[in-house]
Amino acid sequence: MNLSLLARHQRLFSLACASVTLSITLSIGIGQLKPLADISWLDILGEGSVSLLSLLWIFFILVSRPPGRVTTALVVGLSCFLFSANLDLVDEFMFYENSAEGLSMVESIPAGVGMIIMSYALYQWHLEQLILNKQLHKRESSLRQHHQVDFITALYSAEYMRSQIDSELANTPSPDFAVAMLDINNFDVFNRKYGHDKGDQLLRELSDLILMNLRPSDLACRYAGDRFILFFPNTDLSTAEHIAEQIKKAIANIAFKPALSGESVFHQLTFAAETAKYGDVSESLLQRVNRRLENFKKNGPAHG
Repeated sequence: MNLSLLARHQRLFSLACASVTLSITLSIGIGQLKPLADISWLDILGEGSVSLLSLLWIFFILVSRPPGRVTTALVVGLSCFLFSANLDLVDEFMFYENSAEGLSMVESIPAGVGMIIMSYALYQWHLEQLILNKQLHKRESSLRQHHQVDFITALYSAEYMRSQIDSELANTPSPDFAVAMLDINNFDVFNRKYGHDKGDQLLRELSDLILMNLRPSDLACRYAGDRFILFFPNTDLSTAEHIAEQIKKAIANIAFKPALSGESVFHQLTFAAETAKYGDVSESLLQRVNRRLENFKKNGPAHG
């Protein structure tokens, strides 16, 4: 649970609050209070529990997940369900004369819509977990370091990559692996134009594309910002560059739609690859590939 995430979910939090406020206001506006003798406290206990649990689910989603498509769908669906649940709860305190039929439709329809949206969100969450599980099974040591997983992309962090490289170098007398570094071109421009939430969403989608183009033995990590680092065991330089080139083409052909207007944004990346040398440590290898990448970005490589 990360309470600081609430600041990144202001719109979704406001939506949940609006759901509660609107349901109470609507009921009070068209109904009259029942006498205490006509109130069923057992019904209030049951229906109040549903409303309270819906609010708790929304809260825990907002403090547990970063912004994104799945988080938005979960909260929107639960907010629709919460609206119906609150109407049902407030009904126990109110008496309606001529508007009961219309209110019944208003009460039932949002719940059904909310269940549909939540079903979609849960399916997307399932796909999200499959991708994460696929990553967790890629080139891991026997002890999984879950605290080193980047929460935005669900990839391992640069520290995890360093530990894997150092382990490979320590256990292999003659290093036989390659690494590649990928840099998303003009990512800072995209962030300024569309906002950090869309930037995070872009990083997640690009991470999925990278994973889909790797072999089962390869490892992808988020290096820093818009940079990714790939580890290719038992791989020569030309093969590593070939895989990186395939990833570059896959990303270049995917349209990202960050705005409601449906505008399509395509992305290019620059990459560099290096093979391990005798006497290397992780930092020397990463510095070497990083320098090569910076040179490619400055001078324009033939492939990157």
